[in-house]
Parts: sequence; structure tokens; C-alpha cells
Amino acid sequence: MMTTGEEISWTNARAILHDIGMAHLDWAHGVAVNIVRQCQNTRHRPTYHQQTFLEAESPALLAYLEKLASSGDSVGWRTLRDRVQVHADTLRDSDMQPCRRPWLAAIWHALPELAAIGQSILDKPSKPKSVADFEVMPGSADTDSASGSGGDKKGSAGKTGSAGTVAKPSSRLKLPIVAVILTEAEKKALGLDKPASDADARDEVTPDGPDGTNHTSGQTMSGGPK
Repeated sequence: MMTTGEEISWTNARAILHDIGMAHLDWAHGVAVNIVRQCQNTRHRPTYHQQTFLEAESPALLAYLEKLASSGDSVGWRTLRDRVQVHADTLRDSDMQPCRRPWLAAIWHALPELAAIGQSILDKPSKPKSVADFEVMPGSADTDSASGSGGDKKGSAGKTGSAGTVAKPSSRLKLPIVAVILTEAEKKALGLDKPASDADARDEVTPDGPDGTNHTSGQTMSGGPK
């Protein structure tokens, strides 16, 4: 059973999608737009049912909004406004998709970029890892084997077959993966201006994976829900 707050949230979501000419979309898109709008207006992080919604539908978008709120700096919220404003200007100048609430439409168009930035925040290590972080404790392999499919035949916690797994619910908030170039203000406000290690500071081509595929570490990043 939904709470009163959740019922209001879904009602508002439906109205938002209607106002931006996107009534055919899943209502989850309207919820996400409303969350971003409210966070921008109040400069607070999502809470209660809004937090629960983003934890399930878009952890990356939640990470982005939480980072802005925790920075305690109005500059961060201005970077959000500026990024949405770019889409608002594009919609206005091109006369694309005229609607009753153009600013909310601009927020919807910005959602993939916000999620991409949030994913980069999630992917960034909080601190450099030491060798000890990668060491395997003696006997841990045996312990894992015993607690998994091997060992105690009566146990079911380690089953990987169809009878021992639960399918993850499909996300209703489906956002495309996009490449985003951060502004200097965004990098500073979100703490993405400093590399996590010396290796990240080198702007060079480095191996990425056992197949030898190379990538260039630069300011362009791709993200979004994974």
C-alpha cells in the first residue's frame, strides 16, 4: 500500500508528463523530474519516498543530487540550473516540443546528463586503495566454497541456479547513456577536479582490461544507469 506522500508523488508525476507533452512515458520519468525540481528549489537532498524511489530506479541520479546537497555551496546548485538552462534555451530557440511547462521539459531532457555525472561520482574511489585491500585472507576461498554451491548440501544461500536466484526488477526510469563534458564549476563543486591517484592525473592512453583495449582518461565521461 502506498503512503500519502507516494500517492501525491505519482499524481504530480502524471500531471508533469502531461504538461511537458510526454504523457506516453512511464510515470517514473515524471517522478524524477519532480524530484530534481524540488531539490533545486529547496537545495536539499531527496528524502523519504523520493530517496527510496531513486535508490531503486537511478542510484546515479541520487548520488548527483546528494553530492550537490552535501557540498553546502550554492555554486553547485547553480551548475544544475545552468545545465538545465542549456536545454531550455535549445527548446525555445528551436521551437521544439512547445508545452505548458518548458522548464520541466528542460529538466527531463537533462536527466541523462545528470545521471551520467552521478555515475562518475559513484565510480570515483573515495580514497586510494592499498595492497592490503586486495589481499585474500587464508582460508577465505574454502569458506566461500562452503557457504556457496559447495560444502553443506543443505544450504541454499549460495545457489546460482534458477531456483536459488531472484530476478532484479526492471527499472521503470530508462535513461539513455550519454557523454558529458563537465564545466570547471561543476568539477569543483562536485569534487571531480582532483584525481583520486597519480595514475588518474596522467592524461594518457592506458590499457583497460585484459584484452588490451585502450582508453584515454580525459574530461569526457559516459555514465547513466548501469
